Amino acid sequence: MAVFITEDDPQGGVDHVDAHRSILMVASPYTKKDYVGKVHYSFGSIFKTFWHILGIPYLNQYDAGATDMSDIFTDKPDFSPYNAVQSDLRIFDPEKALTPFDEKFDWKFFVSSEELDRTETMQKRRDDDDKVEKLKQKSKKIKKRK
Repeated sequence: MAVFITEDDPQGGVDHVDAHRSILMVASPYTKKDYVGKVHYSFGSIFKTFWHILGIPYLNQYDAGATDMSDIFTDKPDFSPYNAVQSDLRIFDPEKALTPFDEKFDWKFFVSSEELDRTETMQKRRDDDDKVEKLKQKSKKIKKRK
């Protein structure tokens, strides 16, 4: 058994190394304890590892060509129990996460804020970026003529 935990989309969660990195954790008796991988993984890597574990063929070339995650596993399982650590309530309070209809929640602010996943917002940003890029290209052409 293995549980894979990752982000579907980091939503601009840029870290100090690279904007393309995302969290990936694997919980299993067969994972190396306290191991931090240095190998580049992708979603294809996760799927390729699933297919390896299940003993089934890859679905496509993307899965087949991905780096597998074999470096994080060991053939000597550790069946010692997992000791959960209480979350720091200043950072994350599970009770608040479970009660989205908190009477103190500022719904007016929420409604007035930009929705990151709104398709129209993302398309407008792309269109604005395209307009800026076209203006830059036009400016370069004008400078070349002079």
